[in-house]
Formats: sequence, structure tokens, C-alpha cells
Amino acid sequence: MGLLIPLLLLLAAAEFCFAPPLPTRNDAEPTAPTESSTNHARPSAGTNDPVVHPEPKENEEVRRPAPEKVRRATLPAALTPARHGQTDGHYLIGQRTIVEDYCGWGWVRKEDENWNKARWVAIEYDPKICPVPHAFLPRPQDDKDYIYRLYGEFAPYRAYEPQADVWVDVFLIKGFVSLGPAKDSLRRDPPHHGSSKPNRFAERGANVR
Repeated sequence: MGLLIPLLLLLAAAEFCFAPPLPTRNDAEPTAPTESSTNHARPSAGTNDPVVHPEPKENEEVRRPAPEKVRRATLPAALTPARHGQTDGHYLIGQRTIVEDYCGWGWVRKEDENWNKARWVAIEYDPKICPVPHAFLPRPQDDKDYIYRLYGEFAPYRAYEPQADVWVDVFLIKGFVSLGPAKDSLRRDPPHHGSSKPNRFAERGANVR
């Protein structure tokens, strides 16, 4: 009996020593995740954030220049074709003449005539057949005082010139051959009504034909 009491005390001490540790407060009551534990990869204020470009609005219209205008803007005046369109058969000699605020292309005459018998014309063209010569240039005035052989025919109708209150002949162009710049520019006014001069409005109403 005397040995039994010390043995029981030894077993109780051993059980106390090898017992699992008591749970701490943190283990017993788990807390909600903190901001620092969830956002581990948040960059600091000093880091370089990627630049975000604003997306275009749905109703915003982006207009790009027409390819033809871009092409013309890069062409020098010397790149007018020497020959274009239908260049067979009858032709007229034409000199490109520009008069401010006056419609029309210039003067045309027969090959064996002088310029004093030339006719002022407006040119009508079909882009599928032949455009006007200055259509190949950056600016319409780049072929001023150039001489051409113009192939085509006169239209059965005329065009109205409102500034001078007159009707001018219309030439339907089908082709041309460039003869280069003229030696002298024509010093001739295009046709105008007796009550008006080029670059001035007519005093009376338009003709009805």
C-alpha cells in the first residue's frame, strides 16, 4: 500500500507533463481577415502605374482624309500625265486660264486658228473616261497657262455663269495630251454681259433657256 501511493502520484505527474497545450485566445477565436492579409500585392504610391488611355466614345466620329486627297497632296505639279484618256481623232488646242470668281476651264481653238477666235469653255468630264488635267495636281491652279490637246466634243447644252450672267459652251472631254506651259498667257477677258464685268454680280436676273 505504501508503494501504491507514490506510483499513482508518478502516473498523474507524467500525464500532466505530456498533456497537449491549452489553446490560446488567437486559436480559440479566429478573427476576420484584415486588409493587409487580403491585399498582399497592392502597389505602393510610389510605383509607376501603367497609363490608361480613355476609350473613344461611341458617338465620336473620327474622319480620316480621303486616300485621293492624300495622294494629291504628295504630288508635284510636274506629274500631270503627258497623255491620258482617248487621244485619237479630232482635237482642239486648249489653254488653261483661271479667272477669279468666274466659272469655266479656259480657252479652246482649232489647231489652224488664232487665239482671237478661241471659245471660252467649261469642261464636263466622266472620271471613268478622263478627268480634267488639273485633277492630278495638288491644286487646281497648278496648271495655269498650260497648253493641251483636248479630245472630245461640245455638249448640246451650255453652262450658266452667274457672276457675269452669261451662258458658256461646255466641252465633254474624253482625253488630253499635255504640251507644257504656254510661252505667253492670254490677256483676254472671258465673255460677260454688257451690264456686268468679270468678278462682278450681274444687275439683272438670270436668263431662262
